[in-house]
Amino acid sequence: MDNIQFGAFVAQLRKEKNLTQRELAQRIHVTDKAVSKWECGKGFPDLKLLQPLAGALDVSLVELLQGTRSPASTLTKEEAGQAAVRAMEQSQRTTARRYLKLLRWLLTGIGAGCLTALIPCLVAAAGIWQLSSRNYDIIGGADGPTAILTATAAVTPPLWLAIGLPLVILCLCTVLSVRVWKVERRLR
Repeated sequence: MDNIQFGAFVAQLRKEKNLTQRELAQRIHVTDKAVSKWECGKGFPDLKLLQPLAGALDVSLVELLQGTRSPASTLTKEEAGQAAVRAMEQSQRTTARRYLKLLRWLLTGIGAGCLTALIPCLVAAAGIWQLSSRNYDIIGGADGPTAILTATAAVTPPLWLAIGLPLVILCLCTVLSVRVWKVERRLR
């Protein structure tokens, strides 16, 4: 059973009982957005919510997991086992997608931080080459020209550390984000 079939079945049962998404959500102690997500096929409830959901919709757990009403009042052990296994796999995929999405956003944030650190370093590196030829000024005074030497006390890190390291991390985060995104899509 996939998320879309499950969601359509939940929506059908909810409408048969004349419940709104909010009312169903209150009965099983979740948000109405969670119920909406399930019905749209964008998510699957946690395993611990399946029994209360089945009870709120007046169906058996097996019927809920199969996504259809069962004319027989009992199922064989094999059918019940298969339904439970499918539910576990679906729940595991949903959880894995959630963690992969979190990892992807973390990698994107680290990459954005590296890019933010990289831009001023590149600008400063370009500025160092322009300013390095002029490190003193001459001004005229009453007693003749006076040379004023200026020096900066700023310690600049080596070029490989200031530019190379953020650039490598940025590339690594980009590659990993794309790979995580592909795995995330495969789990749908």
